[in-house]
Amino acid sequence: MTRDPQRWVNYPYAVDRRRIPRMVLQILLIQNFITFEAVAQIPECPPPEIITGCPCYNFEDGLFLECAGATEETLRTTLQGVLSTSGAGTMVQSLSVYELDKSIEELEEGVFPPGSQIRHLQISHSSLREVSEGAFTNLKDSLESLALVSGRLPHVPQKSLANLRKLAALDLETNLIQDLSSYCFYGLKLMKLTLKGNQISKISEYAFAGLEDSLSDLDLAENKLKLFPIAPLRRLESLASLRLAWNEISELPDDGYSLLSSLLILDLSSNNFEKLPEDCFRPCPILHTLSLYYNSIETIQKDAFASLKDLESIDLSHNKIVFLDVATFKGNERLRTIELSHNHIHYIGGVFARLPELRELYLAENNILEIPGDAFAGSVSLAVVYLQQNAIRRIDAKGLTSLTQLAQLHLSNNYIEKVPREFLEHCENLSSLSLDGNKIRELQPGTFLKLHQLRELRLQDNHITEVKRGVFTPLPALLELHLQNNAITSMETGALSTLNNLQHVNLQGNQLTMLGDVFQLSASESSSGGSSLVSIQLDSNGLAVLHNDSLRGQASVRIMWLGHNKLTHLQAPLFRDLLLVERLYLTNNSISRIEDTAFQPMQALKFLELSMNKLSHVTARTFSELHELEELYLQNNGLRRLDPYALTALKKLKVLDLANNYLTVLQDAIFQEDLPIETLNLKNCSIATIENGVFRGLNNLFDLNLDDNLLTATALLRLHIPGLRTLAASGNNFSQITEHCFNGLPSLQELFLDCSQISQLPETIFVLNRNLARLHLNHNYLRALPPGIFDRLLSLREIYLDHNQLQDIPYSALASALNLEILMLSTNEILNVDVASFASLKHLRELDLSHNKIETMSGFAMANLSRLISVDLSYNNLNALPANFFAHSSLLRRVDLSENKFRQIPAVALSGQNLPGLAWLNLTRNPLNKIHDLPSEAMYPILQEVHISGTNLSIVTSQDFETFPALLHLYLSQNCILRVSPGAFRSLPNLLTLHLGMNSLEILPKERLQGMEHLRILNLTHNRLKELEEFPEDLKSLQILDLSYNQIGIVGKVTFKNLISLVELHLYGNWINAISSEAFRPLKKLRLLDLSRNYLENLPLNAFRPLETQIRSLRAEENPLHCGCESQELWEWLRDHQKLVSGVGGGRSRGRNGVGVGDVEGGLLRCEQPPELRGLVFLDLDPHAFCSAPLVLKLAIQDIQPFSVLVSWQSRNHSGLHGYQVAYHALDNVDEVRLFIIVTRKIVTLRYIE
Repeated sequence: MTRDPQRWVNYPYAVDRRRIPRMVLQILLIQNFITFEAVAQIPECPPPEIITGCPCYNFEDGLFLECAGATEETLRTTLQGVLSTSGAGTMVQSLSVYELDKSIEELEEGVFPPGSQIRHLQISHSSLREVSEGAFTNLKDSLESLALVSGRLPHVPQKSLANLRKLAALDLETNLIQDLSSYCFYGLKLMKLTLKGNQISKISEYAFAGLEDSLSDLDLAENKLKLFPIAPLRRLESLASLRLAWNEISELPDDGYSLLSSLLILDLSSNNFEKLPEDCFRPCPILHTLSLYYNSIETIQKDAFASLKDLESIDLSHNKIVFLDVATFKGNERLRTIELSHNHIHYIGGVFARLPELRELYLAENNILEIPGDAFAGSVSLAVVYLQQNAIRRIDAKGLTSLTQLAQLHLSNNYIEKVPREFLEHCENLSSLSLDGNKIRELQPGTFLKLHQLRELRLQDNHITEVKRGVFTPLPALLELHLQNNAITSMETGALSTLNNLQHVNLQGNQLTMLGDVFQLSASESSSGGSSLVSIQLDSNGLAVLHNDSLRGQASVRIMWLGHNKLTHLQAPLFRDLLLVERLYLTNNSISRIEDTAFQPMQALKFLELSMNKLSHVTARTFSELHELEELYLQNNGLRRLDPYALTALKKLKVLDLANNYLTVLQDAIFQEDLPIETLNLKNCSIATIENGVFRGLNNLFDLNLDDNLLTATALLRLHIPGLRTLAASGNNFSQITEHCFNGLPSLQELFLDCSQISQLPETIFVLNRNLARLHLNHNYLRALPPGIFDRLLSLREIYLDHNQLQDIPYSALASALNLEILMLSTNEILNVDVASFASLKHLRELDLSHNKIETMSGFAMANLSRLISVDLSYNNLNALPANFFAHSSLLRRVDLSENKFRQIPAVALSGQNLPGLAWLNLTRNPLNKIHDLPSEAMYPILQEVHISGTNLSIVTSQDFETFPALLHLYLSQNCILRVSPGAFRSLPNLLTLHLGMNSLEILPKERLQGMEHLRILNLTHNRLKELEEFPEDLKSLQILDLSYNQIGIVGKVTFKNLISLVELHLYGNWINAISSEAFRPLKKLRLLDLSRNYLENLPLNAFRPLETQIRSLRAEENPLHCGCESQELWEWLRDHQKLVSGVGGGRSRGRNGVGVGDVEGGLLRCEQPPELRGLVFLDLDPHAFCSAPLVLKLAIQDIQPFSVLVSWQSRNHSGLHGYQVAYHALDNVDEVRLFIIVTRKIVTLRYIE
């Protein structure tokens, strides 16, 4: 056979086959030689003493070094240690340097000694401003990736990088680079370049020169680029991934010839795009992935993506898109994923049709009104469709006809009232269907006929009233069925009988009064464990009767909710098959009788909740079979008898709750020995007597609650519980408490004796309670404490003595509490405080002396409370503070002086010189006439929050806050402020919150708010402002503005134009009768607008329109609305935005978060005029009820000629009108001629019809 030599030569992979064995042998020999060398020279980590501060890890692929807080010398020593241990040329796979010595601003030559071999080098969180030219010289033959991140480099260190011939990845993230100059990467062959998080605003056309053939991944995110850098990028022939997120780019330039011919991934998210013009991505012809989320895109031309024939994924979420042309994605047939969530799209007819490879479509949080028949026609691969939280009312029966591969369909939180039977008939692969949060009243049998693969069905929060047999019959694979929070009153027998794989069914929050055999398991299924149910939720219905067969065969159930119903007794057969149930909830029924063997089958039960029933008697047989029970809740039953040995069988019981019953006597046999109870609640059980030995043998009892009983001190003597840690015994009568009351509780850590009528305590009462850590003695009659009461209580950390009758602080008693951290002495009768007597409390962190009668404080010179953080002196009689007020408490951050008698801030006592850590100060409700004497020399250097409300201040002066340079939050509400002086807040550049509400301001000039560039919240509610000046540009960060309850009459065009970050605007309760149509247009981030309780006769629809794509809450109720023809457009707009309207026509109520027109105490948007419509809900009206006039008011026939006639007309103003249609026909012919006339023309000539 003769070969064609030419053909063989041209074959690109031609190889002489005779050479193949020799080549294989050579390769094997080379590999063996390399392996032998590698084995011979395995690098080792140097001893730790040589590389101090740089841990070394020896993994299979080499040495890894990490150096935190290193110096140049540390790095040099470490690398020399590696060389001396493993020899020259040892490869360090990775060296990571964190927080390089802050004094190093230049990385100098010599840091990396000769012979160093490093493959990956990272230096992060440094102060580096320069890198010397020879810094990396010794690494030029090994370094493959270099990261100099979180430093202070002002430019790319080109000279130091130029000779790194192997460098493939360079990361300069988070430096201070402002521009990229020409040839700044020249000499490198980078494949990946990261410049994220700098300040780059300018890129030279030749910045990337030298990288044309190598660079494939470029990250320029989080910079300050205003223009898409097409010129510098167009020569990068290998560029496949480009990230430009978080810049300031607003358009894509197209010079007609520049191309990014290899670009596959383009990220332009979080920029300033407002529109996408025709074919704007022409320079990126093979793009696969496009991200444009978090822009401000409103308009997309239908051919915007025309050139992106290979596009597979596009993300346009979180924009302001209202309309998409049906041809928007016509040329993008390879699309697999479309993300358009969080826009404001109304209609989707045909937009997503004929996209054969589309698999995932995300349209959640839009304003889609319907699913038409052609919505997805031809998009046969669609598997996931998200349409939740839209405004869908109508779904076409043919809307999903093409979607045979659909696996997930989410239609939650819409306004769907009916699901057509044919809607899902082609979706045979559907596994998850969400229809919850709609208005569905009925489900027809056959609706789910073809859904044999459905595993999850969510129908909760609808208006379904009954469940018929046959509706769920075709769902053999269903695992979860959610029907909670409907209005179901009945379920037909066998309604769930075919759901053989069902694991979770939720029917809570319905109106079921009885439950029959809805699962209808056959006897054979029951005996063979045929049910797969794991949980059943039937709580919060009206169930009075459970059929004995209701739970037949449910042998797999692990958890069941039957609480909040009307069950009166539990019959023995009811639970006969619940063999594996572990948790059973029967809370809040009316159960008064439980048959003895009712719980017998529940051998696995661990948790039983029977609270809030009517069980008056528990016998020895009630729980006798529950050997695995760990938690039993019986509170609020009216329980009067708990038989001896009633709990004997509960050998694993850990929690027993018997609160709010009528046990009166705790008999010695009530709790048997060896029960492992850890928590026992006997609160409010009318217990007057505790017999000896009641708690004998309860060795695991840690927590005992005896609050609110009828016990006396004698009962405490019978508490012999060696392991008890917490005893709550408040609300009893321990007036005769003795020194031995707690001798039986040696492990006690927390003791509650509030409201116990105690007037005195024996000195040795806690002598055996050495572990006591927290002591609560509030609301007693204590006048003093014995001196040695806390002796040797070294664990005592917290003492609460609020609401007693102490006239002096019990200094001598507290002196022994050496480790005390929290001391509460509020609401006593203390007159004077000697802080020197606290000298031994060196660990004290919180001191509360509020609500006393303190007039003087002294002894600060001797008190070294160095750990004190918070002091509360509110509601006392102080009018001055000593100059050395807590002078030795440098950590003191919070001081509350509210409700005292200060007439000005006690400047010296609170100054930074005295209290250097003070960050929070409250002077509310003091009789202040001024903030401090001027000039004030005291400074408050780190004070961040000040409350000066409810005082006598009438003027805020220009000097008042000059001494508060760090202030973040200032509260000046409920004063008498009439005037704010010029520059009053100029010295507060960091202020975040300013509260001036409830004062008497009539004007607030623009100048007064200048300089507060970081202000987030401005509250001016309840003043007397009549007119609003334009808010200054400085308030660019303001997010919440409250102007409610003033006297504002007009909202002008420019009032809010500078508040570009405003999220909430509260204008309710004013006198507003007119709003400029441009008033809210600049507020691109506004989410909440409240205009309720004003005097608007016509809501300013044109002012609302610019907010349509962003608003989440619009309040307009309690305005005197005039319901006439001029309101028709408003009615239509609100109906089209039903998602944003709360409480209308039985729709979803969204509370005050709904954009609505109101849901405040039934105060929906109602008509005030005309009289016949007064009080009626505006959106419940038919438009003809308030406007019977036609759109065309007058029609005139003029200039009648033999072969033509002139027709003119007048119409009402209506911005929703886009044109007119004129139809006419000859008298002897019914065939019409139709003419479409643009909206601006109101005259047309009709020609003769032949």
